[in-house]
Amino acid sequence: MPKTPSYRKRSGYDQAIVTLTDSVTKRRRDYWLGEFNTPESRECYHRLIAAWEANDRRHPEPEDAGIVPARRANPAPDDGRTTVAMVIAAYWKWARRYYQPNESGTLRVVLRLLRQHHGSEPAEEFGPRKLRALRESMIAGDAAADPARPAWSRKYINQHVQRIRRMFRWAASQEMIPASVHQTLDTVEALKRGRTMAREGMKVLPVPTERIDAVRPFLNRQIEAVVDLQLLTGARPGEMLGIRQIDIEQRGHDGDGASVWVYRPREHKNQFRGVERAIMLGPTAQEVLRPFLDGRDPEEYLFSPAEAEAERRAALSKARVTPMSCGNRTGTNRKIEPKRAAGERYTTPSFYVAIRRACDRAFPAPPPLGRRDGETIAAWKQRLTPKQNGELATWRKAHRWHPHQLRHNAATRIRRQFGLEAAQLVLGHSSAVVTDAVYAERDMTKVEDVIRRVG
Repeated sequence: MPKTPSYRKRSGYDQAIVTLTDSVTKRRRDYWLGEFNTPESRECYHRLIAAWEANDRRHPEPEDAGIVPARRANPAPDDGRTTVAMVIAAYWKWARRYYQPNESGTLRVVLRLLRQHHGSEPAEEFGPRKLRALRESMIAGDAAADPARPAWSRKYINQHVQRIRRMFRWAASQEMIPASVHQTLDTVEALKRGRTMAREGMKVLPVPTERIDAVRPFLNRQIEAVVDLQLLTGARPGEMLGIRQIDIEQRGHDGDGASVWVYRPREHKNQFRGVERAIMLGPTAQEVLRPFLDGRDPEEYLFSPAEAEAERRAALSKARVTPMSCGNRTGTNRKIEPKRAAGERYTTPSFYVAIRRACDRAFPAPPPLGRRDGETIAAWKQRLTPKQNGELATWRKAHRWHPHQLRHNAATRIRRQFGLEAAQLVLGHSSAVVTDAVYAERDMTKVEDVIRRVG
Protein backbone atom coordinates (compact mmCIF):
# COMPACT_ATOMS: atom_id res chain seq x y z
CA MET A 1 0.00 0.00 0.00
CA PRO A 2 1.39 3.49 -0.88
CA LYS A 3 2.92 5.40 2.00
CA THR A 4 0.75 8.02 3.69
CA PRO A 5 2.09 11.59 3.20
CA SER A 6 3.68 12.95 6.36
CA TYR A 7 2.74 15.90 8.54
CA ARG A 8 5.69 18.30 8.55
CA LYS A 9 6.81 21.86 9.23
CA ARG A 10 7.06 24.28 6.30
CA SER A 11 10.64 25.49 5.92
CA GLY A 12 10.98 29.09 7.06
CA TYR A 13 7.50 29.23 8.58
CA ASP A 14 5.89 28.18 11.85
CA GLN A 15 3.17 26.41 9.89
CA ALA A 16 2.27 22.76 9.31
CA ILE A 17 1.96 21.43 5.79
CA VAL A 18 1.25 18.20 3.93
CA THR A 19 1.79 17.46 0.24
CA LEU A 20 -0.71 15.22 -1.55
CA THR A 21 -0.28 13.63 -4.98
CA ASP A 22 -3.33 13.20 -7.21
CA SER A 23 -3.68 9.52 -8.16
CA VAL A 24 -4.79 10.38 -11.71
CA THR A 25 -2.93 13.53 -12.76
CA LYS A 26 0.11 12.78 -10.55
CA ARG A 27 0.26 16.46 -9.64
CA ARG A 28 1.39 17.45 -6.16
CA ARG A 29 -0.43 20.03 -4.06
CA ASP A 30 0.55 21.58 -0.72
CA TYR A 31 -2.09 21.98 1.99
CA TRP A 32 -1.44 24.42 4.82
CA LEU A 33 -2.85 23.10 8.08
CA GLY A 34 -2.27 25.88 10.59
CA GLU A 35 0.28 26.45 13.33
CA PHE A 36 2.79 23.61 13.50
CA ASN A 37 2.47 20.97 16.23
CA THR A 38 -0.88 22.18 17.60
CA PRO A 39 -3.84 19.83 18.19
CA GLU A 40 -5.91 21.74 15.64
CA SER A 41 -3.33 21.41 12.83
CA ARG A 42 -2.97 17.71 13.49
CA GLU A 43 -6.74 17.29 13.40
CA CYS A 44 -6.75 19.10 10.04
CA TYR A 45 -4.05 16.73 8.82
CA HIS A 46 -6.01 13.59 9.78
CA ARG A 47 -9.24 14.97 8.29
CA LEU A 48 -7.45 15.85 5.06
CA ILE A 49 -5.84 12.42 4.73
CA ALA A 50 -9.23 10.77 5.37
CA ALA A 51 -10.89 12.96 2.69
CA TRP A 52 -8.03 12.17 0.28
CA GLU A 53 -8.43 8.41 0.85
CA ALA A 54 -12.23 8.64 0.51
CA ASN A 55 -11.79 10.44 -2.83
CA ASP A 56 -9.62 7.62 -4.26
CA ARG A 57 -6.53 9.73 -3.54
CA ARG A 58 -7.67 12.59 -5.74
CA HIS A 59 -7.04 16.13 -4.52
CA PRO A 60 -9.83 17.08 -2.10
CA GLU A 61 -11.06 20.63 -1.74
CA PRO A 62 -10.05 22.16 1.62
CA GLU A 63 -13.66 22.84 2.60
CA ASP A 64 -14.55 19.18 1.96
CA ALA A 65 -12.02 18.13 4.59
CA GLY A 66 -12.90 20.92 6.99
CA ILE A 67 -9.48 22.54 6.68
CA VAL A 68 -9.72 25.70 8.73
CA PRO A 69 -6.35 26.76 10.23
CA ALA A 70 -6.76 27.14 13.98
CA ARG A 71 -5.40 30.11 15.88
CA ARG A 72 -5.21 28.58 19.34
CA ALA A 73 -5.10 25.26 21.13
CA ASN A 74 -8.28 25.76 23.15
CA PRO A 75 -10.75 22.98 22.12
CA ALA A 76 -13.74 25.30 22.62
CA PRO A 77 -14.80 27.27 19.50
CA ASP A 78 -15.02 31.05 19.63
CA ASP A 79 -18.81 31.04 19.98
CA GLY A 80 -18.76 28.78 23.05
CA ARG A 81 -20.49 25.82 21.41
CA THR A 82 -19.90 22.26 22.64
CA THR A 83 -16.98 20.58 20.85
CA VAL A 84 -16.57 16.94 19.95
CA ALA A 85 -13.77 16.73 22.54
CA MET A 86 -16.17 17.96 25.25
CA VAL A 87 -18.72 15.31 24.28
CA ILE A 88 -16.03 12.61 24.29
CA ALA A 89 -14.78 13.66 27.76
CA ALA A 90 -18.29 13.66 29.26
CA TYR A 91 -19.29 10.40 27.60
CA TRP A 92 -16.09 8.60 28.62
CA LYS A 93 -16.56 9.64 32.25
CA TRP A 94 -19.98 7.97 32.17
CA ALA A 95 -19.17 4.98 29.92
CA ARG A 96 -16.09 3.73 31.79
CA ARG A 97 -18.32 3.02 34.80
CA TYR A 98 -21.35 1.82 32.86
CA TYR A 99 -19.78 -0.69 30.46
CA GLN A 100 -17.79 -3.79 31.28
CA PRO A 101 -13.98 -3.49 31.01
CA ASN A 102 -13.77 -5.23 27.62
CA GLU A 103 -16.29 -2.88 26.02
CA SER A 104 -14.91 0.26 27.64
CA GLY A 105 -11.40 -0.67 26.51
CA THR A 106 -12.57 -1.07 22.91
CA LEU A 107 -14.59 2.15 23.15
CA ARG A 108 -11.46 4.07 24.13
CA VAL A 109 -9.82 3.14 20.81
CA VAL A 110 -12.48 4.73 18.61
CA LEU A 111 -12.96 7.76 20.87
CA ARG A 112 -9.24 8.48 20.62
CA LEU A 113 -9.45 8.31 16.81
CA LEU A 114 -12.54 10.56 16.74
CA ARG A 115 -10.85 13.16 18.97
CA GLN A 116 -7.72 13.00 16.82
CA HIS A 117 -9.73 13.91 13.71
CA HIS A 118 -12.50 16.20 14.98
CA GLY A 119 -11.83 17.05 18.63
CA SER A 120 -11.87 20.84 18.32
CA GLU A 121 -14.88 21.05 15.99
CA PRO A 122 -18.41 21.93 17.18
CA ALA A 123 -20.22 18.68 17.94
CA GLU A 124 -23.40 19.84 16.21
CA GLU A 125 -21.47 20.10 12.93
CA PHE A 126 -20.37 16.47 12.97
CA GLY A 127 -22.55 14.95 10.26
CA PRO A 128 -22.73 11.95 7.91
CA ARG A 129 -19.98 13.21 5.56
CA LYS A 130 -17.47 13.51 8.39
CA LEU A 131 -18.49 10.14 9.78
CA ARG A 132 -17.94 8.50 6.39
CA ALA A 133 -14.55 10.23 6.07
CA LEU A 134 -13.58 8.98 9.52
CA ARG A 135 -14.68 5.51 8.47
CA GLU A 136 -12.36 5.70 5.47
CA SER A 137 -9.43 6.30 7.81
CA MET A 138 -10.45 3.15 9.70
CA ILE A 139 -10.38 1.21 6.43
CA ALA A 140 -6.97 2.60 5.39
CA GLY A 141 -5.20 2.36 8.76
CA ASP A 142 -2.21 4.52 9.65
CA ALA A 143 1.26 3.02 9.29
CA ALA A 144 2.87 6.32 10.35
CA ALA A 145 1.18 6.34 13.76
CA ASP A 146 3.11 5.35 16.89
CA PRO A 147 2.22 2.58 17.37
CA ALA A 148 1.06 1.86 13.82
CA ARG A 149 -2.72 1.46 13.45
CA PRO A 150 -3.57 -1.44 11.13
CA ALA A 151 -6.49 -1.38 8.72
CA TRP A 152 -9.56 -2.55 10.62
CA SER A 153 -11.92 -5.25 9.36
CA ARG A 154 -15.39 -4.51 8.01
CA LYS A 155 -17.34 -5.85 11.00
CA TYR A 156 -15.02 -4.14 13.47
CA ILE A 157 -15.50 -0.81 11.65
CA ASN A 158 -19.28 -1.21 11.68
CA GLN A 159 -19.16 -1.81 15.43
CA HIS A 160 -17.06 1.32 15.96
CA VAL A 161 -19.38 3.46 13.83
CA GLN A 162 -22.26 2.23 15.96
CA ARG A 163 -20.34 3.22 19.12
CA ILE A 164 -19.90 6.74 17.74
CA ARG A 165 -23.63 6.97 17.00
CA ARG A 166 -24.36 5.75 20.50
CA MET A 167 -22.18 8.47 21.98
CA PHE A 168 -23.96 11.25 20.08
CA ARG A 169 -27.33 9.78 21.05
CA TRP A 170 -26.22 9.86 24.70
CA ALA A 171 -25.06 13.47 24.28
CA ALA A 172 -28.48 14.40 22.88
CA SER A 173 -30.18 12.76 25.87
CA GLN A 174 -27.98 14.90 28.14
CA GLU A 175 -29.02 18.04 26.19
CA MET A 176 -25.42 18.69 25.15
CA ILE A 177 -26.26 18.72 21.43
CA PRO A 178 -29.45 18.83 19.31
CA ALA A 179 -31.17 15.48 18.74
CA SER A 180 -30.89 16.04 14.99
CA VAL A 181 -27.15 15.29 15.14
CA HIS A 182 -27.47 11.62 16.02
CA GLN A 183 -30.56 11.29 13.82
CA THR A 184 -28.57 12.31 10.74
CA LEU A 185 -25.69 10.02 11.72
CA ASP A 186 -28.14 7.09 11.70
CA THR A 187 -28.56 7.59 7.94
CA VAL A 188 -25.02 6.28 7.31
CA GLU A 189 -25.41 2.68 6.16
CA ALA A 190 -23.19 -0.08 7.44
CA LEU A 191 -20.42 -1.46 5.24
CA LYS A 192 -21.58 -4.53 3.34
CA ARG A 193 -19.52 -7.52 2.28
CA GLY A 194 -18.25 -7.20 -1.29
CA ARG A 195 -19.19 -3.53 -1.56
CA THR A 196 -16.32 -1.96 0.31
CA MET A 197 -12.53 -1.89 0.31
CA ALA A 198 -12.49 -2.85 4.00
CA ARG A 199 -10.91 -6.22 4.62
CA GLU A 200 -12.90 -9.14 5.97
CA GLY A 201 -11.92 -10.39 9.40
CA MET A 202 -10.70 -13.95 9.80
CA LYS A 203 -13.13 -16.45 11.27
CA VAL A 204 -12.17 -17.63 14.75
CA LEU A 205 -11.41 -21.35 14.59
CA PRO A 206 -10.74 -23.98 17.26
CA VAL A 207 -7.13 -24.49 18.35
CA PRO A 208 -5.53 -27.69 17.01
CA THR A 209 -4.97 -30.13 19.86
CA GLU A 210 -1.26 -30.41 19.12
CA ARG A 211 -0.88 -26.64 19.54
CA ILE A 212 -2.48 -26.79 22.99
CA ASP A 213 -0.31 -29.74 24.05
CA ALA A 214 2.85 -27.96 22.87
CA VAL A 215 2.10 -24.97 25.11
CA ARG A 216 1.22 -26.92 28.27
CA PRO A 217 4.83 -27.33 29.54
CA PHE A 218 5.15 -23.55 29.70
CA LEU A 219 1.97 -22.88 31.70
CA ASN A 220 1.73 -22.76 35.48
CA ARG A 221 -0.84 -25.06 37.08
CA GLN A 222 -3.38 -22.26 37.54
CA ILE A 223 -3.40 -21.25 33.88
CA GLU A 224 -3.37 -24.87 32.70
CA ALA A 225 -6.38 -25.63 34.92
CA VAL A 226 -8.35 -22.75 33.36
CA VAL A 227 -7.44 -24.02 29.87
CA ASP A 228 -8.72 -27.49 30.77
CA LEU A 229 -11.92 -26.10 32.25
CA GLN A 230 -12.60 -24.06 29.13
CA LEU A 231 -12.13 -27.14 26.96
CA LEU A 232 -14.51 -29.13 29.16
CA THR A 233 -17.23 -26.54 29.73
CA GLY A 234 -17.06 -24.06 26.84
CA ALA A 235 -16.96 -21.18 29.32
CA ARG A 236 -15.57 -17.75 28.47
CA PRO A 237 -12.15 -16.93 29.96
CA GLY A 238 -13.55 -14.25 32.29
CA GLU A 239 -16.17 -16.63 33.66
CA MET A 240 -13.61 -19.22 34.71
CA LEU A 241 -11.05 -16.77 36.03
CA GLY A 242 -13.58 -15.43 38.56
CA ILE A 243 -14.58 -18.80 40.00
CA ARG A 244 -14.85 -19.14 43.80
CA GLN A 245 -15.87 -22.08 45.94
CA ILE A 246 -18.90 -20.17 47.24
CA ASP A 247 -20.20 -19.87 43.66
CA ILE A 248 -20.21 -23.65 43.12
CA GLU A 249 -23.19 -25.82 44.04
CA GLN A 250 -21.63 -29.21 44.79
CA ARG A 251 -24.41 -31.69 44.22
CA GLY A 252 -24.19 -35.27 45.43
CA HIS A 253 -24.91 -38.44 43.47
CA ASP A 254 -28.53 -38.72 42.35
CA GLY A 255 -28.48 -42.44 41.55
CA ASP A 256 -28.38 -41.93 37.80
CA GLY A 257 -24.63 -41.66 37.48
CA ALA A 258 -21.84 -39.23 38.37
CA SER A 259 -22.74 -35.97 40.06
CA VAL A 260 -22.68 -32.63 38.25
CA TRP A 261 -21.70 -29.40 39.99
CA VAL A 262 -23.27 -26.09 39.00
CA TYR A 263 -21.15 -22.94 38.87
CA ARG A 264 -22.99 -19.61 38.66
CA PRO A 265 -20.57 -16.78 37.84
CA ARG A 266 -21.02 -13.63 39.88
CA GLU A 267 -20.17 -11.57 36.78
CA HIS A 268 -20.74 -12.55 33.17
CA LYS A 269 -21.31 -11.02 29.74
CA ASN A 270 -25.11 -10.87 29.73
CA GLN A 271 -25.87 -10.14 33.37
CA PHE A 272 -27.08 -6.63 32.54
CA ARG A 273 -29.82 -8.25 30.43
CA GLY A 274 -31.06 -10.18 33.45
CA VAL A 275 -29.85 -13.50 32.03
CA GLU A 276 -28.73 -16.16 34.50
CA ARG A 277 -25.57 -18.07 33.58
CA ALA A 278 -25.09 -21.61 34.88
CA ILE A 279 -21.99 -23.61 33.96
CA MET A 280 -22.14 -27.37 34.53
CA LEU A 281 -19.03 -29.07 35.88
CA GLY A 282 -18.78 -32.78 35.20
CA PRO A 283 -16.54 -35.38 36.89
CA THR A 284 -13.43 -34.48 34.85
CA ALA A 285 -13.86 -30.76 35.52
CA GLN A 286 -14.36 -31.51 39.21
CA GLU A 287 -11.04 -33.36 39.33
CA VAL A 288 -9.35 -30.32 37.77
CA LEU A 289 -10.85 -28.08 40.48
CA ARG A 290 -10.30 -30.24 43.57
CA PRO A 291 -6.62 -29.30 44.16
CA PHE A 292 -7.66 -25.64 44.33
CA LEU A 293 -10.58 -26.19 46.74
CA ASP A 294 -8.79 -27.77 49.70
CA GLY A 295 -7.91 -25.43 52.58
CA ARG A 296 -9.12 -22.28 50.85
CA ASP A 297 -11.52 -19.63 52.09
CA PRO A 298 -14.87 -20.10 50.24
CA GLU A 299 -14.82 -16.48 49.06
CA GLU A 300 -11.26 -16.55 47.71
CA TYR A 301 -10.63 -16.85 43.99
CA LEU A 302 -9.39 -20.31 43.07
CA PHE A 303 -6.87 -19.11 40.50
CA SER A 304 -4.55 -16.55 42.06
CA PRO A 305 -1.48 -14.92 40.42
CA ALA A 306 -0.04 -14.30 43.89
CA GLU A 307 -0.25 -18.00 44.64
CA ALA A 308 1.28 -18.87 41.26
CA GLU A 309 4.18 -16.47 41.90
CA ALA A 310 4.79 -17.96 45.34
CA GLU A 311 4.90 -21.46 43.82
CA ARG A 312 7.32 -20.26 41.13
CA ARG A 313 9.68 -18.78 43.72
CA ALA A 314 9.47 -21.93 45.84
CA ALA A 315 10.39 -24.06 42.82
CA LEU A 316 13.40 -21.83 42.08
CA SER A 317 14.51 -22.03 45.70
CA LYS A 318 14.18 -25.82 45.69
CA ALA A 319 16.25 -26.07 42.52
CA ARG A 320 18.99 -23.83 43.94
CA VAL A 321 22.50 -25.27 43.72
CA THR A 322 24.36 -22.38 45.38
CA PRO A 323 24.97 -23.07 49.09
CA MET A 324 22.81 -21.01 51.45
CA SER A 325 25.97 -19.52 52.94
CA CYS A 326 26.72 -17.91 49.60
CA GLY A 327 24.75 -15.54 47.43
CA ASN A 328 21.33 -14.13 48.33
CA ARG A 329 19.28 -15.68 51.09
CA THR A 330 15.61 -16.33 50.44
CA GLY A 331 13.60 -13.12 50.58
CA THR A 332 16.50 -10.72 51.13
CA ASN A 333 16.40 -9.23 47.63
CA ARG A 334 12.66 -8.55 47.47
CA LYS A 335 11.38 -5.03 47.19
CA ILE A 336 9.24 -3.81 50.09
CA GLU A 337 6.96 -1.80 47.85
CA PRO A 338 7.24 -3.14 44.27
CA LYS A 339 5.70 -1.12 41.45
CA ARG A 340 3.73 -4.17 40.35
CA ALA A 341 2.53 -6.93 42.64
CA ALA A 342 0.70 -10.14 41.79
CA GLY A 343 -3.06 -9.78 42.32
CA GLU A 344 -5.57 -12.00 44.03
CA ARG A 345 -7.15 -13.14 40.74
CA TYR A 346 -6.28 -13.35 37.07
CA THR A 347 -7.91 -10.87 34.72
CA THR A 348 -8.79 -11.64 31.12
CA PRO A 349 -5.87 -9.50 29.77
CA SER A 350 -3.33 -11.13 32.11
CA PHE A 351 -4.64 -14.56 31.11
CA TYR A 352 -4.22 -13.66 27.44
CA VAL A 353 -0.64 -12.48 28.11
CA ALA A 354 0.21 -15.74 29.90
CA ILE A 355 -1.01 -17.79 26.92
CA ARG A 356 0.80 -15.53 24.47
CA ARG A 357 4.11 -15.84 26.32
CA ALA A 358 3.73 -19.60 26.54
CA CYS A 359 3.11 -19.76 22.77
CA ASP A 360 6.28 -17.73 22.14
CA ARG A 361 8.28 -20.13 24.30
CA ALA A 362 6.74 -23.21 22.72
CA PHE A 363 7.28 -21.90 19.18
CA PRO A 364 10.46 -19.76 19.25
CA ALA A 365 11.10 -17.70 16.14
CA PRO A 366 13.86 -19.08 13.86
CA PRO A 367 17.19 -17.27 13.49
CA PRO A 368 17.87 -14.45 12.91
CA LEU A 369 14.40 -13.34 14.11
CA GLY A 370 14.66 -15.02 17.49
CA ARG A 371 16.35 -13.68 20.58
CA ARG A 372 19.93 -14.87 20.94
CA ASP A 373 21.40 -16.42 24.08
CA GLY A 374 22.39 -13.72 26.55
CA GLU A 375 20.82 -10.97 24.44
CA THR A 376 18.73 -8.40 26.27
CA ILE A 377 15.27 -7.53 25.03
CA ALA A 378 16.39 -3.97 24.25
CA ALA A 379 19.37 -5.19 22.22
CA TRP A 380 17.17 -7.73 20.43
CA LYS A 381 14.64 -5.07 19.40
CA GLN A 382 17.41 -2.74 18.26
CA ARG A 383 19.03 -5.50 16.17
CA LEU A 384 15.90 -6.35 14.16
CA THR A 385 15.30 -4.37 10.99
CA PRO A 386 11.78 -3.15 10.06
CA LYS A 387 11.52 -6.02 7.57
CA GLN A 388 12.53 -8.54 10.23
CA ASN A 389 10.03 -7.05 12.66
CA GLY A 390 7.33 -7.67 10.06
CA GLU A 391 8.51 -11.26 9.57
CA LEU A 392 8.55 -11.79 13.33
CA ALA A 393 4.98 -10.48 13.64
CA THR A 394 3.88 -12.86 10.87
CA TRP A 395 5.58 -15.80 12.59
CA ARG A 396 3.96 -15.04 15.93
CA LYS A 397 0.52 -14.58 14.39
CA ALA A 398 0.82 -18.01 12.76
CA HIS A 399 1.94 -19.76 15.96
CA ARG A 400 -0.06 -18.00 18.68
CA TRP A 401 -3.59 -18.82 19.78
CA HIS A 402 -5.84 -17.00 22.21
CA PRO A 403 -8.02 -18.37 25.05
CA HIS A 404 -11.37 -17.51 23.45
CA GLN A 405 -10.62 -20.10 20.75
CA LEU A 406 -10.96 -22.80 23.42
CA ARG A 407 -14.68 -21.98 23.63
CA HIS A 408 -14.86 -22.84 19.92
CA ASN A 409 -13.07 -26.14 20.64
CA ALA A 410 -15.70 -27.10 23.20
CA ALA A 411 -18.62 -25.98 21.03
CA THR A 412 -17.39 -27.96 18.03
CA ARG A 413 -16.80 -31.12 20.06
CA ILE A 414 -20.19 -30.95 21.81
CA ARG A 415 -22.02 -30.27 18.55
CA ARG A 416 -20.31 -33.20 16.85
CA GLN A 417 -21.19 -35.61 19.67
CA PHE A 418 -24.57 -34.34 20.90
CA GLY A 419 -25.97 -31.94 18.30
CA LEU A 420 -26.48 -28.21 17.83
CA GLU A 421 -29.07 -27.75 20.59
CA ALA A 422 -26.74 -29.28 23.19
CA ALA A 423 -23.94 -26.95 22.12
CA GLN A 424 -26.29 -23.95 22.36
CA LEU A 425 -27.36 -24.84 25.92
CA VAL A 426 -23.82 -25.52 27.13
CA LEU A 427 -22.49 -22.24 25.74
CA GLY A 428 -25.43 -20.29 27.19
CA HIS A 429 -26.72 -18.83 23.92
CA SER A 430 -30.34 -17.69 23.69
CA SER A 431 -30.46 -18.80 20.05
CA ALA A 432 -28.90 -21.69 18.19
CA VAL A 433 -28.26 -19.33 15.27
CA VAL A 434 -25.31 -17.76 17.12
CA THR A 435 -23.91 -21.16 18.03
CA ASP A 436 -24.22 -22.38 14.46
CA ALA A 437 -22.86 -19.28 12.74
CA VAL A 438 -20.05 -18.32 15.10
CA TYR A 439 -18.89 -21.10 17.40
CA ALA A 440 -19.62 -24.68 16.40
CA GLU A 441 -17.84 -25.84 13.26
CA ARG A 442 -19.93 -28.18 11.15
CA ASP A 443 -18.90 -31.84 10.94
CA MET A 444 -17.96 -32.10 7.25
CA THR A 445 -17.31 -35.84 7.59
CA LYS A 446 -21.09 -36.39 7.43
CA VAL A 447 -21.24 -34.42 4.18
CA GLU A 448 -18.36 -36.47 2.79
CA ASP A 449 -20.17 -39.69 3.71
CA VAL A 450 -23.36 -38.54 1.94
CA ILE A 451 -21.49 -37.53 -1.21
CA ARG A 452 -19.58 -40.79 -1.13
CA ARG A 453 -22.89 -42.68 -1.13
CA VAL A 454 -24.78 -40.61 -3.72
CA GLY A 455 -21.90 -39.58 -5.97
